[in-house]
Amino acid sequence: MRTPKLLQALLVVLVTISITGCNSPTADKPAKYVFYFIGDGMGVQHITATQNFLASQEGHNGNNDLSFTKFPATGFVETFSQNRYITGSAAAGTALATGHKTSVNTIGLSYDHSDSLFSIAHFAKQNGYKVGVATSVSIDHATPAAFYAHQPDRGMYHEISHDLISAGFHYYAGGGFRDPKGERSVASRGSIFSRGDSLGFLFTSSLNVDDDMRSNYKSVVFSLESPASSSTLKYQIDNDDEDITLAQITKMGIDLLENPNGFFFMIEGGKIDWAAHDNDAATTIMDVVAFSDAVAVALEFYSKYPDETLIVVTSDHETGGLSVGNRERKYQSDVSMLARQKHSLEILSELVGEFKKQHNGRPTFNQLLSLLESDELLGLTFDELSVEHQSWLRDAYKASTANQTEAQKKVNKEKYGSADPIAVTSVKILNEMAGIGWTTYSHTASHVPLYAIGAGQDKFNGQIDNTDVPRIIAQVMGFTID
Repeated sequence: MRTPKLLQALLVVLVTISITGCNSPTADKPAKYVFYFIGDGMGVQHITATQNFLASQEGHNGNNDLSFTKFPATGFVETFSQNRYITGSAAAGTALATGHKTSVNTIGLSYDHSDSLFSIAHFAKQNGYKVGVATSVSIDHATPAAFYAHQPDRGMYHEISHDLISAGFHYYAGGGFRDPKGERSVASRGSIFSRGDSLGFLFTSSLNVDDDMRSNYKSVVFSLESPASSSTLKYQIDNDDEDITLAQITKMGIDLLENPNGFFFMIEGGKIDWAAHDNDAATTIMDVVAFSDAVAVALEFYSKYPDETLIVVTSDHETGGLSVGNRERKYQSDVSMLARQKHSLEILSELVGEFKKQHNGRPTFNQLLSLLESDELLGLTFDELSVEHQSWLRDAYKASTANQTEAQKKVNKEKYGSADPIAVTSVKILNEMAGIGWTTYSHTASHVPLYAIGAGQDKFNGQIDNTDVPRIIAQVMGFTID
């Protein structure tokens, strides 16, 4: 596992904290520059696991702080939706964006879809702020969509992308779009690229910001030329140091949005949630670090304007029921073991698939063990494993390589999901040996953390509802949301 290049940005945090101390910046005048960070699926234990891992790494000097964990204001956020105690990203995103509860899978509409709900980003634009929305997943995904779209189902990607054009914010960024031309839509509205071009939008894959980009376009939409699967940025663990990061698109957004009237900028770390859905601790941790690196970019900006800037960091819900500690290891844990994993479950599954093809679909069990024992994958030797873990691997080998009936395929799908059973089981074993526990492949109803620094920071202390977060931010900005 690579040591994140941007961890040096944490020095900015130490400098900032030493300057601000315990003094609260005044909120007598509206905040001019507002950053709203949402770590999708990020619960307290995701942060704990990341801090434990960072502290365990050689050369890290025991410093386990993330860029936001020393913020002076902290709280907890309730996450339930209108119709379910365990929420989804669309309902939770809508609550964090609009200040209203809604039903699961709904984007920017009331729970019964009878009324449109407008976001803090919408009202910020009305009040003269420039507005940006950025994410590590697709730009039309649930959380970013909640800030500009109004659709009854989060899966209506084409319709959501057209709502993006209609909202006309100044900056959008992410991996790309899921259905920009309406090829999967029941009623296509045509290409958003053609429509956007006609309305003064610039679609670009360049991070370079120049005067032409700032002055001659209504909106700038950044996406990757060759995005990862599902039109996303790569998982940080798979990043080869040439790939675009959330921190870089955050920096681009600041360059475009900074102006005398101020800005509102929402940035989502969307693949924390995806990795946690896979119960993939190493990948989850590295995406929390990538999210922290993006917050560090905002902190650099904050250090220049501490009395005019507000940074809020929170989450929409917890994913996976993650714990540092499990039944098997009891009071023991060794999170440093996760450094053996060099790729996300997604890539591990692809590598196992390629290996099987090289052996006509039926490599021997020992051949597969040699693959898993390589430093490029997990570096776990068979002799290190308990008898139970060895049995798990043998069962996964059979599920991955044997000819199966449709009934057996269904059972394996329920047990292993869509990834290769060998990759899934290997990650599960590594997690268990490291002392990581998971309770679900879905979301939980746990409260999630909130951190704030800057203008109006003290308003975020304590336990609040997710609908309170955008309302308090709007108050600090000097307006209200309906």
